[in-house]
Amino acid sequence: MLCLEIEYLTGRCVATAYNDRSRPEWPPQPARVFSALVASVMEDEADPAELEVLTWLEGLGPPSIAATQAPPRSPVTVFVPVNDLTTLRTLNTHEQRLGEAERALERLRHDPGAGKALPRAVRAVESARGKLEAAGRRAAAVPDKVPTPNIAQDATRLLPERRLRHPRTFPSVTPTDPVVQLIWPDAEPSGIQRDVLQRVVQRVVRIGHSASLVRCALTDEARPPTHAPDPDGSDVFRVPGPGQLQALDEAYAYHRGSVSGRILPARFVRYGPPRSEPMPRPPAPVFSDEWIVFRRVGGPRLPITRAPDVARALRGALLSYADHPRQVLTGHQPDGAPAREPHAAYLALPFVGRQHATGHLMGVAIVLPRGLARDDRMHVLQTIGRWEAACRQENEPVPTVSLRLGRAGVLDVERHDLGDLLASLRAGTWCRASARWATATPIALDRNPGDLRHRDPRQAAGARDEAAATVALAAVRIGLPAPTSVEIDLRPPLMGGQHIRHHPPFPRDRSRTRRVQVHARLTFPGPVVGPVLLGAGRYQGLGLLRPLSDGGERA
Repeated sequence: MLCLEIEYLTGRCVATAYNDRSRPEWPPQPARVFSALVASVMEDEADPAELEVLTWLEGLGPPSIAATQAPPRSPVTVFVPVNDLTTLRTLNTHEQRLGEAERALERLRHDPGAGKALPRAVRAVESARGKLEAAGRRAAAVPDKVPTPNIAQDATRLLPERRLRHPRTFPSVTPTDPVVQLIWPDAEPSGIQRDVLQRVVQRVVRIGHSASLVRCALTDEARPPTHAPDPDGSDVFRVPGPGQLQALDEAYAYHRGSVSGRILPARFVRYGPPRSEPMPRPPAPVFSDEWIVFRRVGGPRLPITRAPDVARALRGALLSYADHPRQVLTGHQPDGAPAREPHAAYLALPFVGRQHATGHLMGVAIVLPRGLARDDRMHVLQTIGRWEAACRQENEPVPTVSLRLGRAGVLDVERHDLGDLLASLRAGTWCRASARWATATPIALDRNPGDLRHRDPRQAAGARDEAAATVALAAVRIGLPAPTSVEIDLRPPLMGGQHIRHHPPFPRDRSRTRRVQVHARLTFPGPVVGPVLLGAGRYQGLGLLRPLSDGGERA
């Protein structure tokens, strides 16, 4: 067993939730603690033994957490004095212009029709950078003239009582007990590993804001955990994983310059209350519950029938910002052949399965495959970072990005945390373990089953049996057990869904083979976890199934 104990010396934890600067983070998430350990090692020349023990630690998996409750507090707005206006006013203007020029250049680099505008944008960036550097030199130089009355008047604004103040909040919690423990019950550190790790943790002085002073140490007296990894848990925590140390080092090097829109490396793991006995893990597909979700914040209110178009727009937007797009994003091998390994799926998420569901699209998601290599995961995250950086407005914490849908207009979306969304946008809604599943969007069959609408009842029944067999094979193809029953229908099984006749042909390209689309209800031998994405369109917004519960099915 390995137990890391953290004591908040002031009795208060000041740390901001990574996806909402107005909310505190509690308990401290394992990825934040790991970053604090890395910072303690990297403050001076790194000791190889300490780096080695951190590499060992990152591979232990998500720990259990023992932490008491922290009563909610309302954050107080504090007005903080700003810096020297007389010096920074001009610099801020030039910095803003340089940022605008760099964003314009970034957009043009991904525009095939940029033409002569690209060299002009490069020159604009060089000019803006030169003006900023010149302004910096002037600001640092000793004045060679007598200050004018205006300059003297501006200088008075530096006096404490006259400085402007900007609002800031410092979300914090005061837990019942200031001691928190991270517990790896199955870890077996050697004596040397334990000694080296003890040396590292004892150098940590804060976790989170500089006001969160801590004492850290390894202990043999572990408390009963209050949070444990649970695939069905309601909380989503950031945790380290294999390659985390290297990823942090690469992210630090990448963000040392003026790059904005960072996404620091971490794995997202669901947590819940500890179970007395571990539950057997239900069968899972090749797709993971690691989703990157964007909610709709503007643009047209689209029906569920536009799901493939929106998914295609999401894929196109991501590829336009990818640096040498990898197979995980494209779904194709370097020679253009279809990928043999699972890759990212692009989904449009509809409001279905509720009594008053409308079927409108609430947002989009990028679904990563299970067991994705760290390099591929970083490629996806860095591509999203570039996309957001190109669209970021000044002081915008989470930028709004756009999906272009041709005549339908532009759909504005914004990235959000999995645990802080409407039910239709939560991965857990679509991944919850269940034995019964039903289609939200139609399944595009891999084989033509025949005429499902044939006038001859026997031929129509034969086509339905063939379609059911194709759907069952599609479930096996993504790693699930064969369903015990498959009910084929042209009508939607969920409230908010649409009849097959309202869905456009798939694929839209007339030069490609058009697929027969069906709705279906599936029953498995026992509960399986999602996401369940079936058929030829499973990577492109079709074949999305939802676990069934009372109240969401059509009669």
